[in-house]
Parts: sequence; C-alpha cells; structure tokens
Amino acid sequence: MSRSHARRRSLASIITVLITLPLMLGLVPGSASGAEAFATIGLHQSGPRVTFVQRALNLPRTGTYNAHTRQSVKSFQHRRGLARSGTVDLLTWNALQRRWDRVQALRLKQRKALDAKYHRIIKVARNQFGDPYVFGAAGPGAFDCSGFTLYVYAKAAGKSLPHLATSQYRKGHRISKRQARPGDLVFFHSGGDIYHAAIYAGHGDVYHVSRPGTVVGRDPIWTSSVYYARLLPRR
Repeated sequence: MSRSHARRRSLASIITVLITLPLMLGLVPGSASGAEAFATIGLHQSGPRVTFVQRALNLPRTGTYNAHTRQSVKSFQHRRGLARSGTVDLLTWNALQRRWDRVQALRLKQRKALDAKYHRIIKVARNQFGDPYVFGAAGPGAFDCSGFTLYVYAKAAGKSLPHLATSQYRKGHRISKRQARPGDLVFFHSGGDIYHAAIYAGHGDVYHVSRPGTVVGRDPIWTSSVYYARLLPRR
C-alpha cells in the first residue's frame, strides 16, 4: 500500500468518526451544543447508548431501555441530587459517564494490585528453590507440599491457609485449566481425594516439593487428575 493511499484511508476513517460520533452521543446535527443538542434516552428506546447506561449502572445489558433500567436511572438520579425523571438527559448522562470513569479507574487499580500479588507469589516460590522436603514443615527453610503453599501465600499475599492440602482446596474457588494463571494453586487427586498441593508456574508446570528426598523446584504436571483453584479475588 502506498503512503498516499494509506493517508487517504486514515483521513477517511477520521471523517467517519467525526460524522458518527454526534449520532452515538445523541447530538442533533445543526442544533446548539449542550442540553438542547442531547437526545434524551427513555423507555423502550434501544441502541448503544442504552447499553452504556446499563453498563454504567451494572445492569443486564439488554440494549433496550426497559422498566428496570428506568427505575435504576431514577434511583441513580436521586442519589446524585438530579431530577428523578427516569430518563437520561444530558446532566444524567454526564453523571453516568463520571461514574463509569471512576469504576474503570478503580478496576485498573485493583487489577494492578492483584497482578502485583501474583508477581510476589511467583517470586517467593522461586526464592525457596532448593529447600528440602520435611514432613510437617512450613518454612522458611524446609517444607512439605501444603506447608510450601501455606508459606508462599502467607508471605506473598497475606493469605492465611490451613496446613492441609484438602483444606486448602476447599478454601479456594475452582477454576479451569484454561483460566489458571501462574500463582494459582494446583491440587493433585486420586479418585477425587486430594493428595498433593502445588503452585501453578505456567506452561503446564508447577512449583512444589513432593516427598522426602526432594527439594522445592519446578516440574511438569505429570497427570491429568488435577484441580485448579484460585484463592485471590477474580480480576
């Protein structure tokens, strides 16, 4: 593609956005800016603006302004000191936008904090490489399998766990292999009975210590009889 052609395509894309953005925001072409230019959103209307209202209020995103959406808008307006019309005017729209921006900022902050915890879990687990298996030990210099996971989660995430693999599994939220991320827990089972706990390392591996004569290290998961569990809040 030539540079001139690429520039023309880029310019066309910008023009398209400039034309469609007022329609997305409910602005009437040719009218004054502000409240007079905003198309109020109300009962039985549908479209992306309704979906945004529902998303901002944490409602089911049907895309249609139903009675439940109307009541939720009225409640929101009451909390914000706005007229309880049950329809979305410009003032309500702006308040919803501010709420959505705050929610997104909070989610980003929470996601970063959660990512930091997972990073610390992996770091602490790796720092114990080479420590020997000792039955009943929970660190800092020796571990059994559940003592290792107990120690890592306490030190890295401030999470208190029982010193028993089965009990640790019950404390977690069951997830699929596809959902598992490095730092989640892996529980090995036989006939449904948990016999080993480990920390997921990614790429089908775990950090763990398994039996007398072994040390903390990284090994491939050697069986399909495993459960994955999450102890930290979901993103």
